[in-house]
Amino acid sequence: MDTQSAIERMQAPAAPLCNLCGGTQFGPGPGGRLGKDRLGPHCLACGSLERHRAGARVLQALHQGDLDWRHALLLGSEHGADPRWFARCQALPSERPGSLPAALAGRTAGSVDFIGLIHMFEYLDDDRAAFARLLRLLSPRGILQVCFADPLARPWTAIQAGPAGSVRRWYGRDLARHFRCDAQRIEVRMHEAADPGTGLVLPVHLFYHQP
Repeated sequence: MDTQSAIERMQAPAAPLCNLCGGTQFGPGPGGRLGKDRLGPHCLACGSLERHRAGARVLQALHQGDLDWRHALLLGSEHGADPRWFARCQALPSERPGSLPAALAGRTAGSVDFIGLIHMFEYLDDDRAAFARLLRLLSPRGILQVCFADPLARPWTAIQAGPAGSVRRWYGRDLARHFRCDAQRIEVRMHEAADPGTGLVLPVHLFYHQP
């Protein structure tokens, strides 16, 4: 079955605002980086950057009234959701480069209703196996939300191979094909959202089980 791709542009408010903590003060990002229109991308209150707030904006716009019953997992060191939005939420960092968090072991299939990752698949040793594993954890109404690093910039996914823990990928517009979503009956939706802090528009991908 063909995957479905939806592109929706969500505009930022006129005044810079962090939609994760409500902060209004921003400064330079890592390495002194400035964002769109020379605006500081770093929320001084909670530390969020453009990709975190864009992910949160998509989640709020599409599922704001459909989160408070969900059991959520936020994987890795970067999060695009507020744990308070969910009935239960656990943040699971990765202990070893190139792998998913060890705390996922032992979880039963269909036991999680939301999984969020930001710039994590790019560094996994086996991204397809990790993708399939996360899908098995999702409940029938579950959501897998992923913020990839600039996947619209190239047609095909590229990989820089290396020893375990040193792999680097650059995803492209072939994401659905790369992760074999059709074969796994996974619906893919890509939404473009403007960061409410700087106005930078970024893509956010949502993956769902097809009924």
